[in-house]
Amino acid sequence: MNRNSLLLAMMAVLSGCQTMGPEQASGSRSIYTGDNSVLYQVQKQINSPDQGMQMAAMAYQAGNLDQALFQYLRAIELDPKRYSALVWVGRIHRERGNTQLAEMAFIDVLTNDPDNLDALTEMGLLNLAKRDHERAQELLFKAVAVDQKRLGNGKGDSLPGVAELKVDSQSPLKVYNGLGVLADLRNDFPQAEAYYRLAMLIEPHSALVHNSLGYSYYMAGQWPEAERMYQRGMSYDASYQPLWRNYGLLLARMGRYEEAVSAFEQIETRAEASNDVGYVCLVEGKLDVAEQFFRSAIEQSPAHYATAWENLSRVQQIRQIRQLGGSQPVVESVASVPGVEVTAVAVP
Repeated sequence: MNRNSLLLAMMAVLSGCQTMGPEQASGSRSIYTGDNSVLYQVQKQINSPDQGMQMAAMAYQAGNLDQALFQYLRAIELDPKRYSALVWVGRIHRERGNTQLAEMAFIDVLTNDPDNLDALTEMGLLNLAKRDHERAQELLFKAVAVDQKRLGNGKGDSLPGVAELKVDSQSPLKVYNGLGVLADLRNDFPQAEAYYRLAMLIEPHSALVHNSLGYSYYMAGQWPEAERMYQRGMSYDASYQPLWRNYGLLLARMGRYEEAVSAFEQIETRAEASNDVGYVCLVEGKLDVAEQFFRSAIEQSPAHYATAWENLSRVQQIRQIRQLGGSQPVVESVASVPGVEVTAVAVP
């Protein structure tokens, strides 16, 4: 797909023309017309790519993603080599769940600028989220190589080992954090910690990285270290929801149930928090405690909290299996890795 078709396809999605395919979009410029068209208004206001980038950034910070996207697209129209704008287009589509369009944007950048650090980072994280770990590592390693070349570290095409890597405040934090996540997925916790420590050198107060390292400690069975890391991360950014979710998970696993409920309550209702703690107990086979929290969730929201009823039914089914002498596992833990921006406990 050529650049014009790509941009028009992206515009069509945001204009509510989801049924319009790229071929149809490329043959129509109607999206540019009409006083009620966001893009038309943007075109009238923006005469330079720099102005487009500035206005797009302001719109993004204000939470107006439609305006931001169209303004970035306008900047690209005015300057086709403004790859930073196309990276932002991809980011916005990724945030909205338009994975295919996000991937198309990043691929377009890398086709024209193979060493674009932002596009390598975003494409690597996109593949990590898709669970294509091999491709994710390939892209993130290439991003590290670009960063190390900038810092004058390394010889030839060989990448230094993690202990020899250098970073500064301009290094891509999410690249090193992402490589830590990949190491965690291999259960290589020492290497994961090394990458997270590098990320902390880039941004010492990053809630993302403290959450990731805390979760790594949790998976490694180093629970006191995990608790300290979560608490430190929350002291830097108490609004970062994955920290509270992972902290609640840890406290529940440690048997500190009321503290766990309080942690979960920072990001959800008390009924949901009680259900989450009950689910952790269910995963561990602590059926009596799990039942207690599920019933508490039901009492707090009897008409609307169907999930707790379903989990309570699971408790009863497992009890019946045990009475019959069965050894079926309770449930599989659905905790996931926080470094890819997902919640730690997904309650079915």
